[in-house]
Amino acid sequence: MGMNLRYSPLEWNEGNRMFDFGGGSLQNYSGVGATGDVRYLHSTTGLDYESQGRTKDKPYKTLDFALGQLTANQNDVLYIMPGHSETISAAGGITLDVAGVNIIGLGRYDLRPTFTFTSAGTMLVTAANVAFEGCKLVAGVADIAVGILITAKGFRLAHNTIEDNGALNWIDVIHVSAADNDADGLEIIGNEILTQDDATVTAIDLLKNINDAKIIGNKIVGDFNATPFAPIYMADNEIAKNILVTHNLIHNLHDADAAVGISMVEAVSTGWMMYNHCYALDVAGETPFLTGATGIYCSQNYYTYQATLSGFEYPAIGTLS
Repeated sequence: MGMNLRYSPLEWNEGNRMFDFGGGSLQNYSGVGATGDVRYLHSTTGLDYESQGRTKDKPYKTLDFALGQLTANQNDVLYIMPGHSETISAAGGITLDVAGVNIIGLGRYDLRPTFTFTSAGTMLVTAANVAFEGCKLVAGVADIAVGILITAKGFRLAHNTIEDNGALNWIDVIHVSAADNDADGLEIIGNEILTQDDATVTAIDLLKNINDAKIIGNKIVGDFNATPFAPIYMADNEIAKNILVTHNLIHNLHDADAAVGISMVEAVSTGWMMYNHCYALDVAGETPFLTGATGIYCSQNYYTYQATLSGFEYPAIGTLS
């Protein structure tokens, strides 16, 4: 699928489809055409029997059962119907373990499929080339350690809303990954990550070496007041190759440390960081975008500092000497 990046810092399209944050209508999804089976899921009208799921009138009831009926690497599509609701109460309560499947949530705004995470509830991505799109993931208890742990190549997380519910919150929202390069080809595109509690540490945490990742057009809101402070973060000594981080909107309520936007500091990383916008309460207001990598092309990233409502462009526009 081709991706057309326009010159405007405020717009991009993917395969000629303009995005919106947090999902919505079918034209915003990956547009995948099923070459395998098409199945349906709805918590109210569905039943978990093998004979179900093949029509919208006879859907499956739960995501875990539905995944067990799909075939790996056949490009199967599972449509989660509007109004679907599930509670996830265990680590791996959602485990995306069937390679090559496309899970597409249908419905606008509060009709989107909703998964509420309680106890130690976590989404695990363990199979390659899976897509998960157009759903809501909601914290149902306080201090959930990890919302989504990605340990497989080619995962696409697109047009979802991941949010706190008051004091019910995530600590780390998205973790990538368990070992070097096991999440290569990751796409995190057009999501809303909306956190309120100041216990949240990161929104997107790149923990290990990764190749060919795309973090595009996400809206991130939260009070990221613990190390590393940056909502999109990749630690020193972890290497990103051919990474694209663009058109992300960040509102960080934290007010003490300067690395409040995007931080990727490993010197040998390569890729692009451009057209990202960050607004923060940071009293230092100096380094909202950090990169120590000469191989990462940085251009037209914008920061606004709340106290003075002043801002700047990173890297600064100047003259060559």
